[in-house]
Amino acid sequence: MSAQLSPIKQVRKKNRKQEIIQISLELLQTHGYENFSYQDISSALGITKASIHYHFPKKEDLGQALCEAIKQWHEDLFRQLRANDISAHEKLHAFVQALLSYAKGPNKVCPLSSLQADVAKLPMALLPTLQDLDRHELDFISQVLEEGRQNGEFSFPGDANAQASIFVLSLKGALQYSRIHGGEWIAPVLQQLDQLLLAGDH
Repeated sequence: MSAQLSPIKQVRKKNRKQEIIQISLELLQTHGYENFSYQDISSALGITKASIHYHFPKKEDLGQALCEAIKQWHEDLFRQLRANDISAHEKLHAFVQALLSYAKGPNKVCPLSSLQADVAKLPMALLPTLQDLDRHELDFISQVLEEGRQNGEFSFPGDANAQASIFVLSLKGALQYSRIHGGEWIAPVLQQLDQLLLAGDH
């Protein structure tokens, strides 16, 4: 499948590497890692494939850069949420809204979910990086959940890490389903997750 994006004109050379990463993130979200090529990036940016190979000799190198960009987005968001004087519930809600905004658009999904879906086809060298990304996201969510449980906002049984996995998988599963059934699929799932976590009779 060849991805089709409108060319981006007058890209400044000093921003070339970042522009390549940004376009590749969009292609990753809409087509998956395996289903976009350097030709797709070349067409979108109006540059030669040689220019892309200059910055990323192999697609595996580009894959590592995409993982680094996703982790940086996580770190910026997590740092901001930790610094804000808000409740655990508000932190969780802000994370959800930020993720939904990041994945907003026709046929888009979370970029990390896209990599996970292609895991059987990814270069072996990317797997440790992907595992680190998974842990990075889940660690933050589990910390927020445990914080909420300790201060009485949340009530859930068992381990916070396992609960974080359930939360993230449900959220990203709803995003995947919304590609087929429409965006209205997401809100009821979020409401249900909220009710399951909020303190009360369990």
